[in-house]
Amino acid sequence: MVDCNGMPMQTGKFDNLGVSYEEGSNAALLSAIARSAEELTSGKGWPDGVNDLLAALGRVTGVSRVWIFQTVEVSPAHITQNYTFEWASDPKYVQIGMSMFSMFTVTIDQPEYRSLIESRQRGEWQKVIVSQLERGYLHENLSTQKIKSMLTIPIMVDDEWWGTLGFDDCEREYDWNDVEIALLRTAGYLISNAVLRDRLSAKRKQFGILRQITDSSAWAYDFKTGQVWCAAELIHTVPMPMENYNLSLRSAIRLVHPVDRGPLFREIRDYMASRKNVFRHDLRVFTDCGDLRWVELIGNLRRNDRGQPEQFAGIAVDIRARKQEEDRLREEAVTDPLTGVLNRRMFWRELQKHVDGAIDQGDSFAVLILDIDHFKILNDTHGHAVGDGVLRQFTERCVGAVRGQDVVARLGGDEFVILLPGEGGASARAVGERILHSVGASPFAVLGQRLTVTTSIGLYVHDGALTTPARIVESADFALYRAKHDGRNRLAVASCCQTSI
Repeated sequence: MVDCNGMPMQTGKFDNLGVSYEEGSNAALLSAIARSAEELTSGKGWPDGVNDLLAALGRVTGVSRVWIFQTVEVSPAHITQNYTFEWASDPKYVQIGMSMFSMFTVTIDQPEYRSLIESRQRGEWQKVIVSQLERGYLHENLSTQKIKSMLTIPIMVDDEWWGTLGFDDCEREYDWNDVEIALLRTAGYLISNAVLRDRLSAKRKQFGILRQITDSSAWAYDFKTGQVWCAAELIHTVPMPMENYNLSLRSAIRLVHPVDRGPLFREIRDYMASRKNVFRHDLRVFTDCGDLRWVELIGNLRRNDRGQPEQFAGIAVDIRARKQEEDRLREEAVTDPLTGVLNRRMFWRELQKHVDGAIDQGDSFAVLILDIDHFKILNDTHGHAVGDGVLRQFTERCVGAVRGQDVVARLGGDEFVILLPGEGGASARAVGERILHSVGASPFAVLGQRLTVTTSIGLYVHDGALTTPARIVESADFALYRAKHDGRNRLAVASCCQTSI
């Protein structure tokens, strides 16, 4: 083959490496490649296995030097390469380490050199006998290195030109035959595989560090196969012999809590339509033990040249600690921190909701307001620690005396309120009497002390006359005042519309 400059450099690209040759020929080369393949896949790997492969190929082929240039960058005007591996039959042929070959950049302004680069980018091998080259850039360059013949094989990784495997002979004008080239191209594939394995190993190490820092697991969805891949630790709570799982989309969806499936699909659709760079969504997944685990899915979508989605992939970060903190903050926003019942603000919301229900649908409810008799004296005498203990135990006895749907809240200090949905006068009074008995039935044991505690209660039963939460609480509070005025440790019922003394 002659290029556009009449240069007798031969290039080629085999579509099928199954060339036939006479049994026994090139046996040594085939054996060297086979041994190196075993080392690269299960032994030394990258980079030691590559060095051994070059040494084996060099000794068998009898060349002066075997080398690998890694392609760092190719632009329309320049190419940057790095001399990464070399085997030399004699020290005089060693070139690795020379400054001219260390991360060197060359202009692509010579047509013959540009033709060579484009050929390698297409995955084509080249062979040349230097004495047969016309005078020019390549002839001068190779002659300077005292090369008489050369074979180069591009190393393709993920269909891109990663680098070049080269064989320099400084002693012979050797013409490589098709079988030898086919076998040496197999060696090029071994190096490609070693590069991929090294990349995978590096990614695993990086992800291992990321997983330790963020407690995350990898996942991916392939649009072509419809398969979901995920790391084993995302599903399993104990270490598994396998590193990852391939699941059908249906099986993967079953791992998501049913309540979270709809929001997840809506978020994915919105993300794909918006063309945002990063997808983020919180959801719950089931583990192999049936436990639920909160995770945040973080990922992005890869599309092909036509804009069609190919892969949706990313990491799932364990956010159980974050969710627990969010729950704690949410609970603190609606509950009293000392007693654990609703706080004043949330009680007003609940009461307003029941007032609206009474107006719209005629729902019934009752309200109890209660406080601890002589609490200020108790607090001043025994101290705030004892007072807080009394408040907590008082709350427990009140909660234990009402139904699950009843709402207990602390208004402040020792004043509490209980909303009784669906209760009428007689049943609401029975609840109040039950609380009186529960509180006074036995002493409160707090910090080694046994204290007798009683309560006074004001009851308001909604009859439709009062329609604002403030007026309702005021009416119940007036009944509480009457209970205290009448001797404490008792319940008083608010009269219709009576809100002041």
